[in-house]
Amino acid sequence: MDFSDGLQTSPLPLGLALGMAMDEQALDNYGKLTEYEKEKLIAESKSVKSKAEMQNLIQKISDGDSFV
Repeated sequence: MDFSDGLQTSPLPLGLALGMAMDEQALDNYGKLTEYEKEKLIAESKSVKSKAEMQNLIQKISDGDSFV
């Protein structure tokens, strides 16, 4: 599965990609985000400092929360 989102220069951070791979709803919701929302989400994921924070972020994606 390719988590680069079609961006050759900016692949998803590994923790985000693995987290979404384990949560089908999060992966589906990520695919529905606009490019702007995806960029905001990727930026937010790069500031995550712990596994719990990443799990919270994945849960937000799974729940369909906005990233604008």
